[in-house]
Amino acid sequence: MSLMKTVILDDWEGATAGSTIELERLRAFSEVAVYQDQPAPDVLKERVKDADAVILMRERTRLTAELLDSMEQIKLIAQTGTGLAHIDLAEVNSRRIPLATTPGGSTAAVTELTFGLLLALSRDLPRLDRQVKAGGWPTSIGRNLAQKTLGIIGLGKIGQSVAAVAKAFGMHVVAWGPRLTEERAAAHGVAFAATLEELLAESHAVTLHVRLVPETKGLLGKQHFRQMRPDAFLINTSRGELLDEAALTEALQTGQIAGAGLDVLTEEPPDPAHPLLQLDNVILSPHIGWKTDATFESFLNGSIRNIESFFCQHKPLNIANPGVL
Repeated sequence: MSLMKTVILDDWEGATAGSTIELERLRAFSEVAVYQDQPAPDVLKERVKDADAVILMRERTRLTAELLDSMEQIKLIAQTGTGLAHIDLAEVNSRRIPLATTPGGSTAAVTELTFGLLLALSRDLPRLDRQVKAGGWPTSIGRNLAQKTLGIIGLGKIGQSVAAVAKAFGMHVVAWGPRLTEERAAAHGVAFAATLEELLAESHAVTLHVRLVPETKGLLGKQHFRQMRPDAFLINTSRGELLDEAALTEALQTGQIAGAGLDVLTEEPPDPAHPLLQLDNVILSPHIGWKTDATFESFLNGSIRNIESFFCQHKPLNIANPGVL
């Protein structure tokens, strides 16, 4: 009896090399093909043509109807993480293909980067680093996090984790979300903002932790930045499309807000002429919020366990579209 086939796409960092135990479990019942490059569309289609299961590394491959057409043997899509904006869910569901996710794997990593960006802004670390390395010894008055208000947009797993760390820093935490209730905010020990505008007006720093869905696309625009404090920082480790980048650029250039720490942009990588790249009050990182050794291991191992459970134990786990089963 021939083995099934699993294809792992977009392992640019070679993360599979650190998950040998789980890979050996997968190889016990499946042929495994690992790809680390970004292939041309025709090459990609050929790679997945005879796959029974495909592991998608985050949102690096867009799962379109055209690509699904080339998956002649597909029985399970294993998505690392829970973000699905790159997947044509209507097409996946119409073909009745189960989609398994790996919840919770990046919570700690994203939380840590959120505070890395906030601390770097609060203490002006990039500028001070440059000046010291250039032979200077600049003076600077930073800002404490303690006794300041952190506004969290979205109180899911990552938002809850950010709230816990903020409280450890001695911050007052207020939260708002499209479906957040006062009762759920209270259950996590944070204040509830009845409106987004209320949160923006009182927060010394605002951090985004909501999914990118139609109702949150463009969530923050020109009118919202005008409602923020002039000494406020904005942190985005979620998705670039959650905010209007042109409006944010204007707010940063005109002093409507003090600074921004952005791990995500609408276009990644950005055009070298993008105005945000020219601003000293912006700290940018290349969408690394989730990208740590522990997260890679959690995502990959979780996907392999989902595949093993589905094919060997006939017990689908973490299925995002259970209606197709």
